[in-house]
Amino acid sequence: MQQSHKLSFYVILATVFLLPLFFIPGGALAIGLAKSAILIFGVVLGTLVFTYELWGEGRFLMPKHAIMAAVAALPLVYLLSALLATPSSFSLFGYGFEAGTFGYMLLGTVLLVLISSVFADTSRILQAFSAFFISFAILSVFVAIKIILGGDALSLGNFFGNTGNPLGNWTDLSVAMGLVALLSALTIGMIPMKPLARGVLYIAFFLSAALLIILSFSASLALVLASSFALVFYMLKAEKRYGLCAISVVLPVFLGLISLVFLVNPNISGDKTLSSVVSETFGVNNTEVRPSLSATLSISKAVLSQVALLGSGPNTFGRDWLIYKDAQVNATPFWGVAFPTGVGFLPTQIATTGILGSALWLAFFVLFITLGVKTLSRLPESRAERFTAVFSLLAAAFLWAASFVYAPSGTMLVFAFVFTGLFLASILHAGIVPGYLLDLKRSSSARLARTVAIALVVIGALAIGWVGYGKTVAAYHFNKAVKLSNVDGTPLAKIEESLNKAIKVSPEDIYFVALSRLNFSRAQMAANSATGTPEENKAVFDESVKRSIEAARLAVSQNPGGFENWAALGGIYSALVPKPIMLEGAYESALYAYNEAARRNPSNPELPLLFARLELNKGDIDKARSYIRNSIALKEDYADAYIMLAQLEEMSGNTTAAIASAEKLAILLPDNAGIHFELGLLKYSSGNYDGAASSFNKALALSKDYANAKYYLGLSLAHLGRFAEAQSTLEELLPGNSDNVDLIAAVEAVKKNKIPPEPKQTTASQNQ
Repeated sequence: MQQSHKLSFYVILATVFLLPLFFIPGGALAIGLAKSAILIFGVVLGTLVFTYELWGEGRFLMPKHAIMAAVAALPLVYLLSALLATPSSFSLFGYGFEAGTFGYMLLGTVLLVLISSVFADTSRILQAFSAFFISFAILSVFVAIKIILGGDALSLGNFFGNTGNPLGNWTDLSVAMGLVALLSALTIGMIPMKPLARGVLYIAFFLSAALLIILSFSASLALVLASSFALVFYMLKAEKRYGLCAISVVLPVFLGLISLVFLVNPNISGDKTLSSVVSETFGVNNTEVRPSLSATLSISKAVLSQVALLGSGPNTFGRDWLIYKDAQVNATPFWGVAFPTGVGFLPTQIATTGILGSALWLAFFVLFITLGVKTLSRLPESRAERFTAVFSLLAAAFLWAASFVYAPSGTMLVFAFVFTGLFLASILHAGIVPGYLLDLKRSSSARLARTVAIALVVIGALAIGWVGYGKTVAAYHFNKAVKLSNVDGTPLAKIEESLNKAIKVSPEDIYFVALSRLNFSRAQMAANSATGTPEENKAVFDESVKRSIEAARLAVSQNPGGFENWAALGGIYSALVPKPIMLEGAYESALYAYNEAARRNPSNPELPLLFARLELNKGDIDKARSYIRNSIALKEDYADAYIMLAQLEEMSGNTTAAIASAEKLAILLPDNAGIHFELGLLKYSSGNYDGAASSFNKALALSKDYANAKYYLGLSLAHLGRFAEAQSTLEELLPGNSDNVDLIAAVEAVKKNKIPPEPKQTTASQNQ
């Protein structure tokens, strides 16, 4: 049956074209949120237009295959899992319909179903392919220009660095370029075309292949390698059956070989590999950090032991990671990172959607692979129909495979849904799968059902659109507040106004935490204010503290699973413990909040330091020391713990222990001049002048103009009897400190071979 649905077709086609390119100039919205906004708008508008057209036509055709049931079941499982998660809102829609939330899966499913029905015509599918090629061709040219001209070119307030681009991060860009190269090779090999069109496709092929090897993302290279040789195998078989030109295999072979070379990545210059040389040549320096497959499965195993059927909830892997990660992660630079996904998108779903979600994904892929094999064995004789089926199958299979080995952005993942829908539409049109005609006019009961169904769809679409609108507007106001906070002199009231606007349309925990910190800053300003009466300042202080606590509590109630929210609440109460404030119940409230934070991030070495600071505020040094030791036990090279321990021991008069802690810190941070200076001061105060001189010299080697280090070096040399060296060192400070009494006295003393008196003042010029 020939479908019309012209308006919905153009809406979806425009969405497919705009998704890779859409952004808000000036950075008013983050790239991911801008993409979510256009996706929500496109799918909601497409759904509403489709239902309007359906109201008039009363019927539509869709593929009749079990894979459609599996697709339709996906958002249902995600909904169930989200409703059981804590909090549900984070799993339902996240902060902006992130990939993996119920809202995102619903959008992807609806888009797939619409495309499989509306695009069930070869000409429409070809138009979708054209939109994809044109959009990604513009993207590749944009990236090529940025790499050639440098990272500052074409930034537009969003795209920083040589690989900054409208699509998303550099891994997405690499996968996209691999896909464009593959599909260009397939199109050149299968479709006869005019020289101009063929020339454009050749340019697209070689440009995308060049970007692929410049970026050198291993997962993308492996996928391109496997897909290239699969394409060669198909071309060789098709050559005999359909009379394709033998040269059609040249481009896939070339693409496979360069992918293999860069995947092997041999050393070509000393210890430099091929990919590193290429990347350095073009000024591209990309690193990719993500959990390994074994770490992802380990987290999943721990989660399923607690909530097996439906997992911890969509979009909650970051929370799972903090609770169940291996303690050895603390030995890496990424100890504090809450990875939002595992090694790939689909492996992540094991933990977040449990056995039921994993089984449904497995069923979907088994059905997809079975359908793909069936399609390849029953390809139609029509070149156009054969091309659309193979093209869409290759693209969908590539993108779904990519989601196993890396975590794509929402934009790249939605193209897996798009091409799966186009594949189903192509094989429906080719007669490889039968169609199911839903006729809503055949009886009065059917007409009633049509009315009810369309009403429900419209209500659902409008509801999703409203939620998406709220998330987008809130993100805009929050981003504005962040920018305002980075501008010196911006009134707090102006920042607060933007935060309140964000909260009004979409109350999220991160907005409440920001509001809490803003009010606490206002309280600190009131406490230190030299203007206004003490009574006025106290009133402002009390009100600001009250509002700060209230906002932090709202953050906790909005997302009790976030350890940052509990830590923020505990931090406020902790600051209210010491004199002169000594708020009643503040210590107990801080202790409770920190314990809740520790439950949600048990191996974080930063949290014991928060406990230690709380105990110091209360005056219990022994407990504070114990907590610091716990922090070091969690992460032996944690510099902040050694800094705090050295300060605590110095405060306690235990100079030997303070020196030991500072020496460990100097080993951990050998390039920090300030740490060497502090270590020198500790040794100087303990009478170890030789050790002090050594530390001060290290500080000066790192920062030759470090005046304080030079001053105390002079004093140390004098104590060692090296008066001539002391005089020379101290006199170097005289030009900028001619009125410094301590310095002048020290110079006069060493001239007479006497020990200088201990300093009584410090001038600004003596500080680094």
